[in-house]
Amino acid sequence: MVSYTRHLVHLFRRAGAEYSYENRVLLDKVIRETLDMEKADADDVWERIKPLLTSPEKAGKRKEFEDQVVREFAKRLITG
Repeated sequence: MVSYTRHLVHLFRRAGAEYSYENRVLLDKVIRETLDMEKADADDVWERIKPLLTSPEKAGKRKEFEDQVVREFAKRLITG
């Protein structure tokens, strides 16, 4: 379910979050909501975000996506 989050450790650091199972589940939920893919398989979610993370041409979109995800992730960490 949250296996792809191992590639996103930098987002945990940016949000000041521990890399725990509970936080991995929360980050997965935030990413799925951000992408409007709540019911998608983890592989489909990863296929959607992988190009954002690896393509130099998509650096602007990557920053925008990561900023949005980190903001929401950190907010949910604080508010529960």
